[in-house]
Order: sequence, then structure tokens, then C-alpha cells
Amino acid sequence: MLRPLLIVGAVGVGGYVIWQLVWSFVLPMLAGLLGLLWMAVKIGLLVLAAYFVYRMFVKAATPKKEAEG
Repeated sequence: MLRPLLIVGAVGVGGYVIWQLVWSFVLPMLAGLLGLLWMAVKIGLLVLAAYFVYRMFVKAATPKKEAEG
């Protein structure tokens, strides 16, 4: 009579243990992946800022053509 109840309890405990083990491995990998993604975004923003500054210097260094008249 108690056998089905014990099976359900064992499956529940086993599921909880597996859940804890999976998250103990998945969560650090997820954090590492998000850290790498954020680092890529920061590098991209730095490259974009350097490109913007370069374009501004090139634009300021080129002589402007005056209108002939």
C-alpha cells in the first residue's frame, strides 16, 4: 500500500538532487557566457568610439573646398 507513495517520494528526491547538480554546473557556465558576451559588447563600443574619433580627425584634417564664384 505504501509502495507507490515511496516511489513517488524517491523520484521527487532524485529529481531534486539531479536539479541541484545540473544547476551547480549550468549556472557558472551561464555566468561565464554572459561575462564573455558583455566583454564583447564593451570591446565593440570601444572600437566604435575609436572609429568615431578617427572619422572626426580625418574630417577636420581635410581642407574644405571653397565655392568658385
